[in-house]
Parts: sequence; structure tokens; C-alpha cells
Amino acid sequence: MAFFDGERPLAYLHFYAMHPQSYYGDGRVTYDVPGLARQRLEEESGVAQIYFSGCGGNITMGKYNDGTPEARGALADRLYDAMARSLRSIRRQAAAPIVWKTSEVRLPLRSGKEFEEGEARRLLADAGAPSASRMKAAMLLSWIERVKAGRPVEIACLRMGPLRILSLPGEPFVEYQLWAQQQCPDQFVATAAFGMCYVCTDQAYTDQGGYEQTFTFVDPCESLLKRAMAEVLGAPAKGQVRGENSP
Repeated sequence: MAFFDGERPLAYLHFYAMHPQSYYGDGRVTYDVPGLARQRLEEESGVAQIYFSGCGGNITMGKYNDGTPEARGALADRLYDAMARSLRSIRRQAAAPIVWKTSEVRLPLRSGKEFEEGEARRLLADAGAPSASRMKAAMLLSWIERVKAGRPVEIACLRMGPLRILSLPGEPFVEYQLWAQQQCPDQFVATAAFGMCYVCTDQAYTDQGGYEQTFTFVDPCESLLKRAMAEVLGAPAKGQVRGENSP
């Protein structure tokens, strides 16, 4: 995706559904694989390159990542190649009409003893508890306090002609991005979604095994989220939400 002023490109935008981490737990703050690819392309083109992670809550680099510096470089090369090829396939269209649509959503707090406020405060105060557990407790408390203060999360969509740029809270599962694209089959739907805590599909709460459902601070909310997504996307027009009970 790109924005032009006449013949001059102003910025290129890239969206990719992936959990963008090649290293875990060593304490570094880094732009990782997407940053390496973006910076290389920006230096070569002289045009701003902006990267957004899509719904990658349950999508990782998988078999391509073994945590080594060599793999990190190879992954950056693969992403750079895809980004560069996407620029060569751009088709220019008028960016009108322009509509900015938002919807406030109040997601339900996660139920269960381990997600209760008292348990989170006890764990946070335990200096002998693992640092990862105390960090999770702090994040959970922040979310509980936000919900109790009546502050909803916001879902947003920028519509420009046949283009939809959808912004979702948390780290949603990729099924939400695929579903959004199904709602607007005649439009180009890009999704930006990478924040605190996972937003699972309802099915994930009953799956055996897995990690994400242990690190989500909201109860099942798939139908609630999809209705808000359909509203900001502007499709379907009225009535039944397409594929409400399917991913």
C-alpha cells in the first residue's frame, strides 16, 4: 500500500499477520525482523516505509526461526523480499471518499481464580515469584483497573475508496483478520493489531494445550468483537453478520 502526491511517493505501508519476534526473554528492546526489513527498503528507496503487524496472536515465524542470529537475518531477508515485491505490484486508485469510523467496545473481564484482582495483587507483591509471573500480574491489574474505570477499547477503520485499514486491540488471532476480509470481499482490507494480551477465538478457551488462552485477560468475546468490526468496516450494510459463527 502506498500514498502518492502526484507522481511522488510519500510513504509505503506494509501489513503482515505475524508475531514479530525472533528472540524471547533476553531483555532486549528491538524492532526485530520487521524493522530490519523496513530499514533496508527505506534506505534503498529513499521513501518512508511503515510496518504494521496484523492479527498474529496465534501466528509465529514457526519452522523458519530457531532463535539464532543467522535465522534472524534470513527471516529479515524473506520479509524484505516480500515487501519489495509488493511495491512492484501497486495499482494506483483515487483515495476517495474518505471515512473514519470508530466503535467503542467493553470487553468482559476474564473469569477464574488466577485472573482475580486479589490473586494478581498477591502475586505482584511476592518478591520470590518468577519475574514473568509478576509481570503478567501487573499487566492483568492494569487491565482490570481500566475496565473498572469504565474505559472501553476502541476499534477503528479508515475507509478510502475501496481500501479499508482496520485497527484492532490486543493481539487477536489471525481468524479475526480473515473474517474481516470475508466481510468486504470487494475491498482491500489491511489490519493493524498488536498490543497487550491475546484476543482469542471462542474455541480457543476449550482447546487442549496452547499458550495464548492462558495469557488473555478477557472472557470469550468473539461475537461482540465481530459486530464492532462489521460496523466500522461498513459491511454488511444491515442485518446478519456474515459468518458470525465461523472463523
